[in-house]
Amino acid sequence: MLIEQFNKLFQAGQYVEAAKVAANSPGTSIRNAQTIANYKNAQGQPGQPAPILQYFSTLLERVKLNSLEAIELCTPVLNQGKKNLVENWLREGKLECSEELGNLIMKYDTQLAGLVFENCPNKQAKLNYY
Repeated sequence: MLIEQFNKLFQAGQYVEAAKVAANSPGTSIRNAQTIANYKNAQGQPGQPAPILQYFSTLLERVKLNSLEAIELCTPVLNQGKKNLVENWLREGKLECSEELGNLIMKYDTQLAGLVFENCPNKQAKLNYY
């Protein structure tokens, strides 16, 4: 039911409303690589933020990003030199910590990467860091 609702809203170009449905969906039924790809490829409305930005900002307001979403959002943010945003999201508990996220952040800030590894559910990731 949620998937149908999400698809209907997304196809109608109601990207924020679709993202709200995604935020309420269980597991990765909607919040997955295919949805991220669809948002990246979607045509935005003139004068509006890109659909992928609408997706991530809506999720950040409502839920914690899963590990895939965290990587997909943090990669361009870090590439733009906006490490402070990633740091704020981590401190607010908005990003699921993973070894992949820690490795990504390690390229920009080893101390911040340490915070990710400390909160990583994968014990091997912690051992590899320390």
